[in-house]
Amino acid sequence: MTKDELMKKLYFDPNSDDEYSDAEFYLRVKGVAFHHKIMTHLGVDFNDDKSIIEWSKVSALLRYDKKLRDKIYIYIATLEEYIRAYISNKYEDDPIQPFWIDGRSPRSKVKSRIKDGECVSEVLQSIEFGVLLNQIKNISTEDLREMFDTTTDIHSNLDAVRELRNAVSHHAFLMNYKFRTCTVDGISNDSLNQNIRNLRQLLPIEYRYGKNGKGGITAEINSSKFEKINNGAEPNKQLMNLDIRDIISLI
Repeated sequence: MTKDELMKKLYFDPNSDDEYSDAEFYLRVKGVAFHHKIMTHLGVDFNDDKSIIEWSKVSALLRYDKKLRDKIYIYIATLEEYIRAYISNKYEDDPIQPFWIDGRSPRSKVKSRIKDGECVSEVLQSIEFGVLLNQIKNISTEDLREMFDTTTDIHSNLDAVRELRNAVSHHAFLMNYKFRTCTVDGISNDSLNQNIRNLRQLLPIEYRYGKNGKGGITAEINSSKFEKINNGAEPNKQLMNLDIRDIISLI
């Protein structure tokens, strides 16, 4: 599908001077295929000439998707830092351990590098997130219980957060991405909401709800559905033009 063909499926507010140029800009920088995914998700039938959608709905979901990805990425990085810190704090001065494993690439050969005298912290700092998670899956149950509040299905949950990171890092459209199944509070499914809740349960509690109980990833994700508008002297927040099914709410 060409850009011009896709533009014909969009309705632009005749009272707006910006919508058409905004659409052209985002199609250029995000791509036609990306917009096709979003519009299909929103119910556009590209085989029906009469099936169109307001650009305001498409652009709202575009912005919301990016806001979610940006916030998720920050907290995955926080989890990554936490895991590295736990392991190095515990084993920096006692490095020879039976659970270290070697990956395929020279940099991921954790066991060999530590055996050859490299510091645990330096080795961990240099490996990729997937390699780090493979190390975590090989450590003792005691360590896992110290690190995470719940270890039910922990290997599957770690695989799920790795897939979530892949989606975010590659700028995938999150609403129809095929995530892995993870378990939170005894419930298992593969929804975006569930995968964000899985990330939350793996984080230290201070990052789940903030130090005052009103922040952290919970508040950050829940606030993403609002955006600032300037009406007069003071900016206000309003709910974005989103379908209810696409709004992520963490309790």
